[in-house]
Amino acid sequence: VSTQSTGSSGINAEYGDGRSHGRSHGRSIGAPIVKPLNSEEASERRIMAEMEANGSSSTKEPVRVSEEAFAVHPKLWCEHLEEHVKPAPPTLEATPECGQCQDNSESWYCLSCYKTLCSRYVQEHALMHALDEGHLMTLSMSDLSVWCYGCDSYIHNEVLLDAKNKAHIAKFGEPAVKIELAAINE
Repeated sequence: VSTQSTGSSGINAEYGDGRSHGRSHGRSIGAPIVKPLNSEEASERRIMAEMEANGSSSTKEPVRVSEEAFAVHPKLWCEHLEEHVKPAPPTLEATPECGQCQDNSESWYCLSCYKTLCSRYVQEHALMHALDEGHLMTLSMSDLSVWCYGCDSYIHNEVLLDAKNKAHIAKFGEPAVKIELAAINE
C-alpha cells in the first residue's frame, strides 16, 4: 500500500511502507494505491521502511549490497539547492528539540531558515514546515543526511558541506572528513 500527498508546494510525501500521515492540512491526499506484493517485494519494502525509520533510505531504487542490506545513493544535484539552502549559523546543536513539540529524538534542520523540527516518524513537523513554508531542504541530525522534499530524495552536493560540517562538529566535536564527490560516482 502506498499513500501519496501532494501539497500546493509540489511536495510528494509518499510513505512506501503503507503508512499515511493522516492529516491533510488543507492539502489533497491521494487515494491509497494497492498492489499485491510477492514475498521478496514485501521483504524489501520492510527492510526499506526500517532503513527509512533509521534515516538511511531514499526513494531511489536500492542497490543490493548483500542478502540483508541495501546501499542508498543520494542525488549529487537537485534543482532546489540554490534557492533552498542558506548559509548555516555559526553553530548548530547536536540534539535540538523540535520547535513545535520539543521532541529531540529525530531532529531535522530546515536549510532555508534553520528551524529545528521533528521527522515524519515523530510528529512530522519538518514535513508540515516544508508544505506550509515551501522550504524543501532538510538536514538530519541523526545521520547528517540531507533530504529534498521537492525531489523526494537524499542529496549530497558541495553546497551542503558547510551545514553538514557544522552539524558534524556539533555532533562529534570535530570537522567532517571531506569526501570528494567525484569518488562517489566511481
